[in-house]
This record gives sequence, structure tokens and C-alpha cells, in this order.
Amino acid sequence: MKLNLPKPPATQTANRAEALPPCRFLFPGVRSIRGKLLFMISIVAGLGIIATATATFALWRMEDKIRIIESFYELNQKVLEIRRFEKNYFLFNDRKDLLNALDYVDQVRAAMVAGKTVLLEDKSELESLYDKDLGEYEAISRRLLQDGLSPQNKQSLENALRKHGQDITKSIFDVDAKARVRVEREVAGYQKTAVLILALAVGLGSVLIIYMMRWIMRPLSAIREASARIMQGEMSSIPMNNDVRCSVEGIELVNSLNLMLQAINVKQHQLVQSEKLAAIGKVTAGIAHEINNPLNNISLTAEVLLEDLPNLACSERMDMVRDILVQSDRAREVVHHLLEFSRTRKSNIMAPVDLVALMESSITLVKNQFRLGGIIYRYDHPDQPVLVSGNSNHLQQVLVNLMLNAVQAMQPDGCLDLVVNGQGNEARIVVRDTGGGIAPEALTHIFDPFFTTKNEGTGLGLSLSYAIVKDHGGDIEVASEPGKGTTFTITFPRLLKDA
Repeated sequence: MKLNLPKPPATQTANRAEALPPCRFLFPGVRSIRGKLLFMISIVAGLGIIATATATFALWRMEDKIRIIESFYELNQKVLEIRRFEKNYFLFNDRKDLLNALDYVDQVRAAMVAGKTVLLEDKSELESLYDKDLGEYEAISRRLLQDGLSPQNKQSLENALRKHGQDITKSIFDVDAKARVRVEREVAGYQKTAVLILALAVGLGSVLIIYMMRWIMRPLSAIREASARIMQGEMSSIPMNNDVRCSVEGIELVNSLNLMLQAINVKQHQLVQSEKLAAIGKVTAGIAHEINNPLNNISLTAEVLLEDLPNLACSERMDMVRDILVQSDRAREVVHHLLEFSRTRKSNIMAPVDLVALMESSITLVKNQFRLGGIIYRYDHPDQPVLVSGNSNHLQQVLVNLMLNAVQAMQPDGCLDLVVNGQGNEARIVVRDTGGGIAPEALTHIFDPFFTTKNEGTGLGLSLSYAIVKDHGGDIEVASEPGKGTTFTITFPRLLKDA
């Protein structure tokens, strides 16, 4: 049986570190949380760099395509300027308009040269427009600028100029439309690629983060569950299972916690023993008185035998010898109960305990305290045993502690009721005194370690009693009213004979 205080749990032994088993996880070669975190951060950082580089490249390519669209926009504007000056020439027959149109022809050619440098494919249309259409348009314009043209030739050249201007405009617009479609398609492709790589990076990074969080929380969750079971009394130490052994930090943490629990258990065991010695000290006066009475009877009877042995009849001698034996047994029983109470036993030994007999032996230890304090006690119990599973030494310490507290709380002529009964699957112990009671503000703290309302004592008696009862799967309740007394009720799972 392990022993827990109400607040911190205590265990007995710490598990030794075991060899690391192979971990069937994403990173089988890395068993430390630090190594896995570094590995995961490296992967996530690499994915982020790839996604950033892809997005940067896509932006750079989109800017390049935007420049293509801008160059064709400028080309369209220059071609429209050529057609504007051409129409002005036809309206006003001003040769300056043709010269201005020829200036824009040169600008269109320069823009087409720049356009060919940014186009990746289909340059043939621009080359044809550059060499043939613009060349013929320029040649016709220069012939119109010559003097001495007949009206018929001039009209023919103007018709040809108008037709070539229309062809140039149509060709430029067709090339511009094709370039825009191609640019939009390529830009959409870059966008999809960037989004896809970004989505893959985010998805894979999220999977890695979720996996890593689960991997980190797995040993912590196992340790937390084991700690909860320790507090409930189901285990005495944190087991070194696969969930814990899968990380170096988990093994180190469990080993440290188990060593800490072992140290706490040792210290607590020493604390229990010190409290037991303190209780023995409290009952020493009564025990001395209890042993002194049979010793006096034995001494007096032995003196009578020594002085009047020849004059005593055989029956009288036998009666005196029997009296000596009875008084010796009485003293031996008191010493036996005291030794049983003070004996240190392993706290993990659980055996059937009869609460009726245990209460009787506990009363034997403290009944002279009742006599010295002028306390009247009543013990109500069934004729048959009331069995529970537990450690009799620890349970007796609880009973002795409650009875001594009751004696200290009462004045002479006080009454102490002790009740043991069993109903169904529940065994119950009641210790009821007629003392001064406990103040309401102190009632909620009486089971706290080191809390006491007395001038003497460590304040650990009720705390240890609470822990012992909880370790036996029981419960302890207190009800008190100032001036009317206090009642402690302890319940345990009953051990039925048929079980």
C-alpha cells in the first residue's frame, strides 16, 4: 500500500531507465525532442524558402509580361497617331501631316524592335510587318511627297496608302490581341504554380507541426495520466512504457519524477513514524499506569507466597499463581498492543482487517487516557467481524489519532462514542465526542498539512489520517458545531466473506 498526503502524491520506487526501443515515427533516427524540432523547423524553413522563391520568380515573370503588354499598348498608340496624321493629310492635303506620319513610322519601327526583344515566340508577324507593310507604307508616303504627280497617280497612291494603313492597324491589333492572350495564359500559369507550391508548403508544414505536437504531447499525456492514477492510488510510480521511451526527454523526465516520488515516499514514511512516536508519547502515561497495576498485583502476590508459603493450603497457592499469570497476561497484552502499534511495516502490504477487533485493540492503547481525562466511552459494534482490505498498522494509527484528539478536546465527564458497523458493501467507523467543537472557518482546513488549532503538535495527524483513509479507497468526513462536539465518519469498501 502506498501512502499519499492530500496534496502531493508519494510513491515507493522509481523505474530505472531502459534501453530506447525503435520508434516507428516520421524521424526514426532522431529520438530527442530537440532533434525532431530542429529537423522539423529545417523542413518547414526549406518549404518556406521554396515557396518564397517560387512566388518571387512568378512575380518577376509577371512583371516581364506586363512590360510586353505596355510595349504593345505604346505601339498601338503610335500606329493610331500614324493613321491620325494620314487622315489629316487626306482632309487638308497638308504635306506636313505626311512628314509627321513618317516620323511615327520610325517610332513604330523602334517600338517593334523593342517588342521583339520581349516576345518569346511568334516573332514572324512583327518581322513581316516591320519589313513589308511599314516599308511599303513609307515608300508610298515618300512618293506622295514628290512634286509633279499627276492627279490620277496621286489618287492611286493615296488609295494604296489608305489600304496599307488599314492593313498595318489590323496587323498590329491582331499581334497585340495574340500577345495579350499568351501573356494572360502564362501569368495564370505562374499564379497557379505559386499558389500550388504555397499550398503544398502550408499543408506539409501543418502536417509536420500537428505530428510534432502529437509526438511531444504523447509522453507528456502518458506522464499526466500516470500521475492522475498515482493520486487515485492505482499506481506507485510512473511506468516506463513505449509512449515515454520514444523520446530521450520523456525517459529523463520519468526517471526524475520517479526518483522524486521515491524520495517523497521515504520522507513521508519517516513522517508517519514520527507521528506514530508522538502518539505513543501521548499514551505513555496511560500505558505506564496500565502496566503498573498488574505489576503491583504480581509483586504483592509473590510477597505473600514468599512469606506464608508453608502455612498456605494448596488451593490458596494455586489461586495466587493463577492471579500472577492473569496479571502477567494483562501486562503482556498491553505491551503487545503497544509494540504492534509502534512497529514499522511495509506500506504495500494489504490484508483483510477486522475493524471491530482493530477498534478494540486501539481502545486498549488509549483507555487509560480516557481514565486519566475522566472521559466516558461507549463502543457500539456488531457481533460479527466487519472486514476491509488494508494495512492494520496504518488504520490503527488513524483510530488512535482520532481518539487522542477527542480526549484532548473534551473536559472531564465528557462522552466519547465509538461505532463500527457494516451495511451492504460499506464499512463505517464513527468517532463522536462532546468537546468544544471546531470553528467553521477552521473546519475546511483541518485536513491540510501543518494546520492545527492547538498550542502543541505538528498539525500533521489529521492530514496523515486523511491520506491513509484515501489510500485505502475510503473517505473521511467531519461534522462539528461549536460547543456541541465533533463527529468523524470514516467509510471503507467492505470486504465480504464470500469475495
